[in-house]
Amino acid sequence: MSQLIRRAGEKDLKAVFAIETAVQEAPWAESAFADFQRDEDVYFYLVDDEQSGPIAFIIAIAGDDFLEILNFAVKPVSQGQGSGSKLFKYVLNEAAQSGIKAVRLEVREGNEPALAIYKKNGMKIVGLRKNYYSDGENALLMSGEIPSV
Repeated sequence: MSQLIRRAGEKDLKAVFAIETAVQEAPWAESAFADFQRDEDVYFYLVDDEQSGPIAFIIAIAGDDFLEILNFAVKPVSQGQGSGSKLFKYVLNEAAQSGIKAVRLEVREGNEPALAIYKKNGMKIVGLRKNYYSDGENALLMSGEIPSV
């Protein structure tokens, strides 16, 4: 099974939205993905499996000196196979090439697969937002350094 990490294109938006709705209890609007895809300054990458198409995506924006992960999801049938971790490392490397030295994000407290990826990549929990999500689940705030390239 051959996989390629690449920038998301307009033709990928339906597949990305399908991943989003499969994993998120309160998915983003489909139009948000199109807005991010058109913005060249946004880090919008995906893992494309040659047999089944996009299986994971990540959307991030650069602040003054940090990268903020806005959305990151892996298709349920593809979770636990390393694609998400590869994609996360890829976007950190892309940011490092632009001189960005730190990354931050928020994640559901109970999202163990995502927490495992983030912790494996050196991120630390730095805060908590109680009842942040519409279902009352807490959000963990995480931060980490991006290794230089």
